[in-house]
Amino acid sequence: MRNPVVVSRVVASKVKSDPVRVAQAAAEAMPPRMRPVVGRVAWPVARLAKIVSRKIVLRVVHSQLETAKARWEAGRMTEAIDGLRAHNRWRFVSRRIAFYEGERAALSAGPIPPKPRVIMGERVPDRVLHMVTNALPYTQAGYTVRTHRIVTAQRAAGLDPHVVTSWGWPMLQGHAEAGPYEEIDGVPYYRLLPKGDVPFETRGRMIRGAADVSELVRTLRPQVLHAATDHRNGSVALSVRERTGTPFVYEVRGFLEETWTSRDPQRIGSERHLMQREREAYIMREADVVVTLAETMAAEIVDRGVPRERIRLAPNAVDDSLLTADYDGSALREQYGIAPDEIVVGSVSSIVGYEGFATLLSAAALLRDAGTPVRVLLVGDGAERPALLEQAEKLRLGELAILPGRVGPEEALQAQAAIDVFACPREDLRVCRLVTPLKPVEAMALGKPVVLSDLPALAELLGAGEAGLLVPPGDPAALADAVAGLRDDPQRRRVMGEAGKAEVAAKRTWSSLARTYREIYDELARS
Repeated sequence: MRNPVVVSRVVASKVKSDPVRVAQAAAEAMPPRMRPVVGRVAWPVARLAKIVSRKIVLRVVHSQLETAKARWEAGRMTEAIDGLRAHNRWRFVSRRIAFYEGERAALSAGPIPPKPRVIMGERVPDRVLHMVTNALPYTQAGYTVRTHRIVTAQRAAGLDPHVVTSWGWPMLQGHAEAGPYEEIDGVPYYRLLPKGDVPFETRGRMIRGAADVSELVRTLRPQVLHAATDHRNGSVALSVRERTGTPFVYEVRGFLEETWTSRDPQRIGSERHLMQREREAYIMREADVVVTLAETMAAEIVDRGVPRERIRLAPNAVDDSLLTADYDGSALREQYGIAPDEIVVGSVSSIVGYEGFATLLSAAALLRDAGTPVRVLLVGDGAERPALLEQAEKLRLGELAILPGRVGPEEALQAQAAIDVFACPREDLRVCRLVTPLKPVEAMALGKPVVLSDLPALAELLGAGEAGLLVPPGDPAALADAVAGLRDDPQRRRVMGEAGKAEVAAKRTWSSLARTYREIYDELARS
């Protein structure tokens, strides 16, 4: 038999840490008569050791992936990427790194490479191309409804609006049946559907979007581009302006980085928060005109470096027909067992944390305990709905709290009509102080008194202040007192409702906004 020291040296020279290779090298170093022993014992043990070793390594790698995901969700983008680099030999890790890098690059300066100018023909007067993230009919939300209300009002006012959605939408969201073109109420909607390989991160999709929108602009020859937030649409619009020379209006409908931080205050000041804020600010400064929803938002945009004279207001609005509409709320009340003499307080909204509906449920419990109960109707769906259902059960509200979930647009307006007092008890968060919601405007148009959190963006809705009441945010007792004051005073509710309807009629109809947009477009055409 060979010297064991010699055997070990031979083995060490042939392998490093692979158990199977260790066994194989050991067998080769053994005399022929000893090799079956290795085959029966050493090789199975070695294979098992290799499997165990691989599992241990994979467990470590997956742990690093979870750590990276937590860092990423906290907004620590570079830290998340750097923490994975040591494991990039694994394909699933290198793909995650590539995704993170593409997402970060989308927020960096100049995410879309420059291209040569496109040869343009004579522009079509009054034609405007709206660039939006998503749209009807595949997404039903305040964002998509606003888009459609704007374009239908513009069409009625004699403009020629067209809409294009972000690259890949809605096919990448699971709607494989979506076509590249559809007319909705006479307005052309274009969809930039994937062909060939599909970038799996935002920057790649933005680059594709810039190319496809440039070609669409060359074909349509619009007078102006009108892009709605966020920065992804804005960056594509900037690129298209560079390639086609088409003026660019940026409509700031919200500050999405503030919405993102509202879900976790620890995100404030993170790398992602700051990068997205700066990218949005850059696009605002570069746009030919900035349009936004409220004076509170205009003040924030000025703070980001945009001169006030380049900012125009186009607030959330309603169809003129809503001012004279007579929706049947009694049928919906009967459906949920609400008696004609019961007072209903509630909202039709996305059910998310910052809307403050937990405060409303707590206020309802206080009113019940005081012997002045109201019914609470919260129509809509969202991440917070399960927590609200659990809260209602803990408070033993029973049939006093009704949360039916998501409904269609027509039923949503019936729910508005079924409500006696519309509540918008938003939390005191930065996004709520800046951005005005649409649903209270719809309620005011239907003649409903409103009770709102005393925040700048909500106080602005009331105009002279006769249309509703303001209460401290996050204060169930104050909200309960405000509702109690209206509960048994139908005359006061009627006066407030009439004041709200008049406020909307004077400032917040889509037809009046269409005139505002025409003025903006005409100014750009003359400049």
